[in-house]
Amino acid sequence: MKRSKRSAKARISRPKRARAQLSGEMPCATVFRLVGSACLQDVKAHHRGARNGDTVAVHQTRVALTRFRAAIAFFGPMVEDPEWTRLKSELKWLNAYLGATRDLDVAIGNAPRERLFRTARAESQRQLRRALTSDRYRRWFKDIVDWVNHGPWSHMSDHRLVRLRASPACEYHARRLAGWHEKLVKRSRGLQGMGGRKQHRVRLASKRLRYAIEFSEDVLPKDDFARWRAIVKQLRKAQQILGELHDAEAARALAAELQQRIKTSRAGRQRKPLELLDKKEKERLLQRAAVAYRRIAA
Repeated sequence: MKRSKRSAKARISRPKRARAQLSGEMPCATVFRLVGSACLQDVKAHHRGARNGDTVAVHQTRVALTRFRAAIAFFGPMVEDPEWTRLKSELKWLNAYLGATRDLDVAIGNAPRERLFRTARAESQRQLRRALTSDRYRRWFKDIVDWVNHGPWSHMSDHRLVRLRASPACEYHARRLAGWHEKLVKRSRGLQGMGGRKQHRVRLASKRLRYAIEFSEDVLPKDDFARWRAIVKQLRKAQQILGELHDAEAARALAAELQQRIKTSRAGRQRKPLELLDKKEKERLLQRAAVAYRRIAA
């Protein structure tokens, strides 16, 4: 049985992003603006490649947007406002196109002989290109850049919000990371007995915590950050393992969906379900992930 593997480029290549100049003494509002702007700069930097169908650019655009959403969640108590609700809806629209194309890229990497995937990828890319060259996208990108820098969140007058925005970032980051870490430890217990959806939610929470820790590198004192650096190492391992499981299941479901479309449109031969991981391989991967989460909890 062929083991599911993520694309080598996607697995090894990490986005080259501008490093925001952060410090723990900065107000939280300033740190949010710098982190959010850096994420959106990454989206802009990879726009042409994603529009033209480059697989790495599509992946890195999704990474940048995922990091952006992690920043929103991390600073959520002080930045979520009615304007973000609207912009988030538009982001969901964009992510649907990016996600569909990225899922097909991963599926092709796992099963390169599946012609169904390559055909579907060409159509998905056409739709993504239309989205990325649309007036809707241009308006959204301009609006979200403006929101990060000057949105309603930045001048809401509630005393609690004013204090949060002005509070030193080092204090807020330390408190917020501790809370997210505690929640992930609880959520990851019993990983091997979870269904696929719960495992995927653990993976998403792991990714979010990892990005939040990375945002905090220049904000926290070096001695304090050493512990978080060790946790990031384990988060990457766990995220990679759960990613393999998720990708294998996603490829299986995608192949079944595409095959069903063919059967309903015209007579087609019945094919065996696509299986990239057998039961033993899944169990072995889950055991490795469970070890990583125990180390994260330690």
